[in-house]
Amino acid sequence: MLPSIPIGKQHSSTRSVNALLIIDVQNDFIDGSLSLRKCPSKHNGEEVIPVINNLLDSINFDVIVYTHDWHPSDHISFFDNIHLRSHYLTNDSIPLTDLQIYSTAIFDIPGVPRMKQVLWPAHCVQNTSGAELHSDLKIINENNTQNLSVIHIYKGTKSNIDSYSAFWDNLKLSETNLHKLLIEKQVTQVFLAGLATDYCVYFTSIDALEHGYKTFIIEDACRGTDPITIKEKLNNFTQKNGQIIQSNQVKDNI
Repeated sequence: MLPSIPIGKQHSSTRSVNALLIIDVQNDFIDGSLSLRKCPSKHNGEEVIPVINNLLDSINFDVIVYTHDWHPSDHISFFDNIHLRSHYLTNDSIPLTDLQIYSTAIFDIPGVPRMKQVLWPAHCVQNTSGAELHSDLKIINENNTQNLSVIHIYKGTKSNIDSYSAFWDNLKLSETNLHKLLIEKQVTQVFLAGLATDYCVYFTSIDALEHGYKTFIIEDACRGTDPITIKEKLNNFTQKNGQIIQSNQVKDNI
């Protein structure tokens, strides 16, 4: 793990260096197998796209990050795969016969610490249309003429462990290269947008705070799964000194 660098030492000038983290704006979360419309929030994930596109057009970010849930077909988070690991359910887990989609199972898998795992519909399977970024989302080419650094992060790629955060897997056993790349770009502030507020946006934001970045969640550029957990997670984020803003406030914080 790379050490977090204090904000004041990441960049020699007083100007902030800003990254927009666009979290999991993928087809399955919008109109596919794990559409937010099917979740308790009934949110329309597609509503984040014009907000994010407007930010890309109007704000001079230094770094743009696109994250992708990128699961193998036998992933532990898929309810349909529970039979693959039913023998690893712990005695204090919900019994196999009572587990349903959105239940939380507890696994004790050899070589992996005991873990709680929400069981989701299969989603964002590698190299499927459901895993693609939505076609209306503006995708900036990595070889662009704007001198913008563009990063793509693929997470949740290991069969036996989930990864909500763009920085770490859920047990913090392995780290993506996002923090390393943001350090190389001397980033001091990160702005988060995308899906879902109470899961991948939230957990990425908490890890960003722990790494020392000044961290903003752009509330109107996010949608979530459940109004109760959205409120709980955003409250926790602000208690840890994260800032919640609207898209029309981003420019004032750059």
